[in-house]
Amino acid sequence: MKTVQLLFLFILLSSISISQNYNSTQTIGTSSPYQFADGSAITLLENTSADTLSAPQTIPFTFNFYGVPVSQYLASDNGYITFDTGSTVSDPANVSIPDTNGPNNAIYAFWDDMELTLTGTDDEVRSFTYGTAPKRVHVIQWYSVTPFGQTSYLYAAIRLYECGDFDIVHNYATATGVSGTVGCEDATGAHGTQITGSPSLPFSALGSDPSDDEVYSFYWDQIQYDLSVSSSGFNDFVSVGSNNVTGSLINTGSLDITSFDLHYTVDAGPAQTMPVSTSVAANGGNYNFSHSIPWNVAAGGATHTLCIWADNLNGNADERNCNDTFCEDLFANNGISGTRTILLEEFTGSWCGYCPDGALKLDNLIANYPGNVVGVSIHNGDGMTFSDGIQTGFNVTSYPSGMINRTLVSGQAKEPFTRSLWEAEVTDQIGSYTPVDVSLTSTYNITNRELNITVSADFVDFASGDLRFVAMLVEDSVTGTGSGYDQVNYYSSGHSSGGVGGSGHPNYNDPTPIIGYVHNHVLRAVPGGAFGNSGVISSPVMPGTSVSESFTINVPTSINENKIKVIGFVAYYSTEIGSRSILDVAEVTPTSFVGIDESTNNRFLNLFPNPATDFVEVLITDDNFLETSCSMKDMTGKIIKEEQLLNNRWMIDLTDMSAGLYLISCTSESGTIITKKLIVK
Repeated sequence: MKTVQLLFLFILLSSISISQNYNSTQTIGTSSPYQFADGSAITLLENTSADTLSAPQTIPFTFNFYGVPVSQYLASDNGYITFDTGSTVSDPANVSIPDTNGPNNAIYAFWDDMELTLTGTDDEVRSFTYGTAPKRVHVIQWYSVTPFGQTSYLYAAIRLYECGDFDIVHNYATATGVSGTVGCEDATGAHGTQITGSPSLPFSALGSDPSDDEVYSFYWDQIQYDLSVSSSGFNDFVSVGSNNVTGSLINTGSLDITSFDLHYTVDAGPAQTMPVSTSVAANGGNYNFSHSIPWNVAAGGATHTLCIWADNLNGNADERNCNDTFCEDLFANNGISGTRTILLEEFTGSWCGYCPDGALKLDNLIANYPGNVVGVSIHNGDGMTFSDGIQTGFNVTSYPSGMINRTLVSGQAKEPFTRSLWEAEVTDQIGSYTPVDVSLTSTYNITNRELNITVSADFVDFASGDLRFVAMLVEDSVTGTGSGYDQVNYYSSGHSSGGVGGSGHPNYNDPTPIIGYVHNHVLRAVPGGAFGNSGVISSPVMPGTSVSESFTINVPTSINENKIKVIGFVAYYSTEIGSRSILDVAEVTPTSFVGIDESTNNRFLNLFPNPATDFVEVLITDDNFLETSCSMKDMTGKIIKEEQLLNNRWMIDLTDMSAGLYLISCTSESGTIITKKLIVK
């Protein structure tokens, strides 16, 4: 009898064990720090023959799959990974899962017959890791892979989380009519979870913008209680006075949570605790919280560490502690703001058929929000290409796209994002907090084409971090000949689409390409680099501090000096996405003047008196100046007065002249020129 009871108990426990599986949920959109074109990725497979597995790849942290620790995987060109490192076959024939025939012990990002071709962007399977322990994420990315029999492509990924669980991301596709299997399966092939529609789940028509990414999250149902803080409501700083501690929680356990305790500490001080009674759904449910006890900040100018966590989940302990606590460093300020102007950096090219619409949207924003929006167009792949680090530094991969004050917009994976969202972000940032007001002066020497720029920052509040000045030279009304300047126009009625924007689009009646297209806001120079010089602005900055930096540019003769503008701003410097925002920006047209260098032979040109008030006498003592013409110019080069001299003398009436610096220039019959400065008081 005892033997029968033990056998029954063994069968019962085995049944419980093998019934455990992954649950899944679907959400839309990915955000930083993940991006499918991560520059740190290494290549696992590329341009291989069909149906190939990678060499074994090591996961940089301990990862449990179906409750079993795994340390290595093989990546298949056919859209999946397997933790069975002894596998030798990359199976192209996807089926419904679970299936004992394999591939087993696997995660299927999009299992289908795929190829890695050399057509267009090289097809690759890549991997990279982001984050810091114990919250690292290891990514396996199918990058521009080609479904069998097609020339179009798709992007998909698997993200393994150090703290447990994983998700599958469908990023981007031009491929149509393709379907596959999405899900996971254990080592025996007896248990698995597949997304509804598999093995014929269509890969959606997705754009390159991360806001439409499809994310399938998989949670191991062995863990019942797991509640973690995913974000706070602060944005790098906190103001003096009373502050509500807000943020979001996510339930990655398998049971609904109806009660818990929410805590926060500041600088490892006493915990502030709030009991919460609410329902947070299992397997990915979210809850936005506002703590009942405010955080009172006594003074500005210091950095504080805020930590938030939850426990006592339905009266039980959290079963996974590595993701419990959210901590961030926040700089305290007085909450006094300057007036924030917006910089929109547009990425464009004459070859880009959608880019005329980007130019229209930029110009409309400048017109609709006068004095609040400054624009610059950064070209790539055409006759106006600017390659001084901005495009690579911000990993620009789509055109047209743009950055609003170089901020990371919610739901985006990087700072550049689609033009359809520009106006919403502009209106959101106009009037937002900034601790500094930026001003700008610029002078241009017509004689030697030297442009001087001074960017100034007047801080009205405390500020902290690596703050830097950036200056830009832009040119309007740029035209040229050939494909480097003629603008491709998909909105034209003459385009094969008949005009992608319909007959109401402003470019509908324009041809494609648009010959002689006028390009405005064209970036021509960034004298201090795209991210500025270090060490100019000390940190932290006290309210009332004023700092400036000057730059000099020798303007090439290929640039129309009459169409130039100068932009200056203060921005944070960082190598991290989302930490490089612009605090304020200014734009001016340079003040032009003639160079005031006097000629070396000006001892023969006498001005009396100098400085002068009512009159000045010009006297030339060089006998070679027989028939002499002289002029008086202001610092813009404009001729104010001129005279053909008799006896090499000229009496100039100054009673109608404004005070300032002028230039007297005299030319002999033989062409010799002598010049001297005149100061009018």
